[in-house]
Amino acid sequence: MEEKNKTQLWYNVAERVALVALVFAVILSALLIVNYIQTKSIDPLNSKALNQLMLQLQENQNDEALKEQIRALDLLARKAYFTNQWQIRTGGFLLFAFVLTFLVAFKYMSSLQTQFPDLNENIESEKVWKNKLLARKYIIYSGLGFFVFAFVLSVITEDELSGIGITKNESTVEIPSIPSSRELRNNWPNFRGPDGVGIAYNTGVPTQWDGKTGENILWKTEIPVPGYNSPIIWGKKIFLSGADRHTKVVYCIDADSGAFLWQKELNDIPGSPEDKPDISDDTGFAAPTMATDGTRVFVIFGTGDVACLDFEGNRIWAKNLGVPDNHYGHSSSLITYQNLLLVQYDQNSDGHLIALKAESGEVVYDQIRDTDISWASPVVVNTGNRDEVILNSSPYVISHDPGTGQELWRINCMSGEVAPSLAYADGIVFAVNEYARLAAIKLEGTPEILWETEDDLSEVSSPLATEEFVFVAASYGTVSCFDSKTGERYWFEDLPNGFYSSPILVGEKVYLMDMTGTMYIINAENEFNLVNKCELGESSVTIPAFMHDRIYIRGLENLYCIGE
Repeated sequence: MEEKNKTQLWYNVAERVALVALVFAVILSALLIVNYIQTKSIDPLNSKALNQLMLQLQENQNDEALKEQIRALDLLARKAYFTNQWQIRTGGFLLFAFVLTFLVAFKYMSSLQTQFPDLNENIESEKVWKNKLLARKYIIYSGLGFFVFAFVLSVITEDELSGIGITKNESTVEIPSIPSSRELRNNWPNFRGPDGVGIAYNTGVPTQWDGKTGENILWKTEIPVPGYNSPIIWGKKIFLSGADRHTKVVYCIDADSGAFLWQKELNDIPGSPEDKPDISDDTGFAAPTMATDGTRVFVIFGTGDVACLDFEGNRIWAKNLGVPDNHYGHSSSLITYQNLLLVQYDQNSDGHLIALKAESGEVVYDQIRDTDISWASPVVVNTGNRDEVILNSSPYVISHDPGTGQELWRINCMSGEVAPSLAYADGIVFAVNEYARLAAIKLEGTPEILWETEDDLSEVSSPLATEEFVFVAASYGTVSCFDSKTGERYWFEDLPNGFYSSPILVGEKVYLMDMTGTMYIINAENEFNLVNKCELGESSVTIPAFMHDRIYIRGLENLYCIGE
């Protein structure tokens, strides 16, 4: 009897140890699983507060107090990260220890417990006893599976956090180099200039030149491989791309002399299709304009190949986004936002807004868009209290958060094959497409259509907006000026040749080039007043770039520099 009591005592002790170990193991398993889910959904380096401070730093990169605030917040995030990593590692070890303790205690309990009831018990009791044992086994095996699953997730979580690349050098937090608004406006970083809305901030440019006589033509450089993309400029470096069925190339040209600084072929991009897509001659393989963030340049071709180079022509990364399902060919130009490269990838099959990390090409988000194919390019503007990337397509004009891709608003106002990009001024977005309408979308409060018109619309050329006026040029040669607030048409002019190039506002003048290379310089006012008409001497469908008190224009064969 004494032996039986002693056995019962040890059995009770083992039972309590097993129970305590089991409870702690369950709690730790649940915490590790929750931690894994949080790690997958939250980027420890992408704090909303830190991103907001980085936006403020763009406006004033000399604010040392703001830089210290950013470093302090970054340091706090890093400390939290390392604490979290230690907790995951410790939690995994503790889970293993508690599960092992439970198994040892349970095994010890089993050795003390009689397997079957007394022989004098009836058969029915024996069946109940066996069923209890079987149920206990199922519970134990299920619990062990749960514990193993949680332990594996803790290992995966620690590996993924380690792969983020945060170092323990916490005292020297490096602030990413993001160009300020002033830097962007002092350069020509993408299609239609800063923000992509057709406003030039370098206004001391010529109003007279002649390509045939050479008047005010500082230099002319032949571009070997064709392309319909426009020049982009940072400092004294001009970037262009060219492509055909056999080659893809990026050019860097000196702004002062027109000499090639380097040429980089990009014919070995991973995933690039061997069979080139069928592309219209009017589009070609190098229609999209490049973009730059002041440190790197980005290019995309009609094959879906996108690449990043440094300013010396060294390739940083390259990849293929998938062959565009596009019956004319891909022509949407690139634009950057902070440390992201934004790509409008609207196709016959579906639409996408893709954001790639500038430094690595890694996909940050791929926002699916329920729109038809378009050839428009994104614009990035600050609409008063936030930055927005706004895209034109059929049937919607849609705004997204450029940092996350989240949709902010949409307006159903377009139809047909949309090629013109958007204009923006004074809280109003302007969207146009031939056989659809010119729609003014007021953003204050809930976005809604302020006014619309259906006369003399553009099918390729993008509109230009100011606080007072909206200018629209059509492919059949008409140019119209509207009141931006009411839609009243102030004037209409029917010119000899059509327009694919878009109007650019330079000070108080509008520069608009037709397809023959003739530039019309018009006063931005409510009456048609032609300042001058200048001949390039070569056909052109691209957007001029305005910098260094000069104009840079890509013709079908040559790049021109116009200055006095």
